Amino acid sequence: MTELNVAQDEKSEVKDWYFTFGFGQTYASKYHVVYGTKDEAREKMFERFGSKWAMQYDSAEAAGVDRYKLMEII
Repeated sequence: MTELNVAQDEKSEVKDWYFTFGFGQTYASKYHVVYGTKDEAREKMFERFGSKWAMQYDSAEAAGVDRYKLMEII
């Protein structure tokens, strides 16, 4: 499988995506989980929070949920 195919497969995979918020933002030290493809999840985040979030991750570990003791926004 080529790199292009791997990137495309990840983009179309339906799963939980983890979004974090930056320092100084209303929800700093928190995260939110959205289920869908990578692009669908980003769209839902923009609908819910506008551009007031920082990063999108493919796992809780990558987002630093436990490491930084982030609290979930439900």
